[in-house]
Amino acid sequence: MIPRKYKEILKTIGTYASKLGLKAWVVGGAVRDFYLGKDTKDLDLTFEGSPESVAGFCVKNWGGSKHKFSQFNTYRVTLENGLKLDLVQARKEYYARPGVLPEVTPSTIKDDLFRRDFTANAWALSILPKNFGQSYDPFGAQKAIDKGFIKILHDKSFVDDPTRLYRAVRFAGRFGWSIERQTARLMQDASREEYPLVLSRERVRQEFVKILQEKKLPEVFALLQQYDLARFIYPGLTWNNAVLKGKTTEEKIGIFACLLGASGPEFLTHLHLPKEHMHQLLGAWAVYDGQKSPVCALTPTQENIVRAVCPGLKQCSLKPCFVKGKDLREMGLSGRKISAAMERFCKLQWAGRISSKEQALQFLE
Repeated sequence: MIPRKYKEILKTIGTYASKLGLKAWVVGGAVRDFYLGKDTKDLDLTFEGSPESVAGFCVKNWGGSKHKFSQFNTYRVTLENGLKLDLVQARKEYYARPGVLPEVTPSTIKDDLFRRDFTANAWALSILPKNFGQSYDPFGAQKAIDKGFIKILHDKSFVDDPTRLYRAVRFAGRFGWSIERQTARLMQDASREEYPLVLSRERVRQEFVKILQEKKLPEVFALLQQYDLARFIYPGLTWNNAVLKGKTTEEKIGIFACLLGASGPEFLTHLHLPKEHMHQLLGAWAVYDGQKSPVCALTPTQENIVRAVCPGLKQCSLKPCFVKGKDLREMGLSGRKISAAMERFCKLQWAGRISSKEQALQFLE
């Protein structure tokens, strides 16, 4: 099942792990994608024992960089060829309270698979030389994939980690799978009991961004609304095909902000976006909300956002206002009269009644 292009590197890692006395597997979404014949550039590797030495070996052998996440004894290795490896120690998780990051203790591969979100992702393949590629599937991952359904591993899964609600709709939409009956019932219960409210806004944003990166976004969003989960991202958030015109995640967020009308700035604030993104998206929203041409040039991102929600705009509408403050001062205007006149000219240009500098000057005369 392991694709040919990954066999050499995984065999090399497995051989090194074996010399250290470690058991080693490729696990989770990578195994799922191997089975489905889908390409992946992210491999999750699990070891019974610390992966620290293995992470250093990978960088030394193939080049690249490593980063340690000390809380979970996890290493992210990015190789020079672009392949990303997440190396973790097999662990058991305990959630002190709903929605918080778990406390972890070293454990076995079975416990490590049991902590995963869905049965389809709870699958491991050995990478040790003596049994390379041997399947370990204690929770029915292959069955779930063959039948095309999303199923959690235990009934408290959504209580422990409500982000799994968003991953459920994301995977179901991506693969065209159904959500298993008991899992669907527990999702409805979790939404009704408002479990996602225990999540930080940063974690909600992360899940929303991942959703916006899905290729089958309308299908994912339909499930998001079916289980009444969109409201926890922001109340009133609904689907509109204009979002598909966004070329980047940032543009899609900006389009949603415009579609929310007066609530757009609050929506952006609730996402806790970086300042540079906030400034750009608020600028696009302000142009759309004011229905007037900008005073300064828009960035390509801002222009794409506004044109996505206003597809009939003329070319001149989003160009910087042809009339400048100095033009009005030369006419003898000052103070509030200048700002009032600028407001009027920006709206006329937005509407297409002024389409050039010459026409603007004629209008002034």
